[in-house]
Amino acid sequence: MAEKNIFDTLTQYRLKVEKDGKSVVDVPGILALPGLLAFPKLSIAGMIAAPVLGMKVRLEGEDGKPVDVEGAVRKAAETVKETAAAAAKTVKEEVDKAWEAVSADDPEETEEAEETEETDGDDIPSIHVEDPDQH
Repeated sequence: MAEKNIFDTLTQYRLKVEKDGKSVVDVPGILALPGLLAFPKLSIAGMIAAPVLGMKVRLEGEDGKPVDVEGAVRKAAETVKETAAAAAKTVKEEVDKAWEAVSADDPEETEEAEETEETDGDDIPSIHVEDPDQH
């Protein structure tokens, strides 16, 4: 079985916008995709506004059966969420490792440094200055 190219695949789909059961927009996928890519913000706004205006946006396959776009978007969003969570975990682990490595090399974090910091002031040198006018 030969593999289909993107052109053949897109020509098998249609983007339909309906209101009250009547078709308002009916374009082949090959024409809808460039519009979606060229104007993504406008496309998103239209998808959000359609239900508010009582319209239904559907993507249909060659056989006229609707494609579960919502399910595909939900699945993609879940994949993105899982990937982001895994990436965040990896970044946190790497930051923790780096922090441990830096802390291990920091002399202020050693016991010796803590002991020398705790002085009572007896070992601090002092300078005695005489006033020349007192002689």
